[in-house]
Amino acid sequence: MAFEVMVDIQKCNGCEECLEVCTVSVFEMRDGKSIPARVKECLGCQSCVEICKEKAITVKELEPEMSEIARMLLKDIL
Repeated sequence: MAFEVMVDIQKCNGCEECLEVCTVSVFEMRDGKSIPARVKECLGCQSCVEICKEKAITVKELEPEMSEIARMLLKDIL
């Protein structure tokens, strides 16, 4: 699974709580704000969302991209 991790820089107060709670080190600090630097590592656990008092972080599951061949095969089945 792939996830989109976003930080609203306007809301982020730089507390670093998300850095501490993330077990796979998705976040790093730049200019006093948290940024999702290693999004591919995200497990989708949403711990960062829960810990962020400013509600600055969102994590969204991305839909897997389907190849054209897979679409054609599914179309024939369905």
